[in-house]
Amino acid sequence: MVGGPRDGVLKMRWWRPLVCAVGLGLLGAGPPAPIELRTLAGEPVRVTRGPGEPDVVIHFWASWCTECEHELPSLADAARACDPARVRVVAVNVGEAPALVKTYLAEHPFRLPVLLDPGGRAWRNAGFFGLPSNLLWTAQGVTSSVGQTSAERWRAQLAALGCGEAPLAR
Repeated sequence: MVGGPRDGVLKMRWWRPLVCAVGLGLLGAGPPAPIELRTLAGEPVRVTRGPGEPDVVIHFWASWCTECEHELPSLADAARACDPARVRVVAVNVGEAPALVKTYLAEHPFRLPVLLDPGGRAWRNAGFFGLPSNLLWTAQGVTSSVGQTSAERWRAQLAALGCGEAPLAR
């Protein structure tokens, strides 16, 4: 029978991104829910953006992601121009053990707060399927992107959020 539950549109699981978007409040179903993460020490952290709070840029990454390795220093350099009282930029490792993340950071240092998404739950709940992935959470709502972002594009995106000119990297 054509059009049954295993044919056509239903087979494509078109509803998955919609369910994720509604779950995060991305479709106007209310404010986005706080994102539950962990510090490198294992302490729970809730990332939110409420009225009067700074905008939030969340960059999801992993140590095995070549694009992430190139993008993290560019994002960190651009984020140096941000006043944390206006824009918070965090790098969230997806699904890797704290010891592995600490080793990676020792070998590839960058200046951003690093949080962990054990098991990749927050990353998946945001509807992502690839890395690097980004959430920009502002008073106007949440936007997302997947794939490497250039240094120029990060500077432009952060400038649009009110970040000034970044000092030259040393």
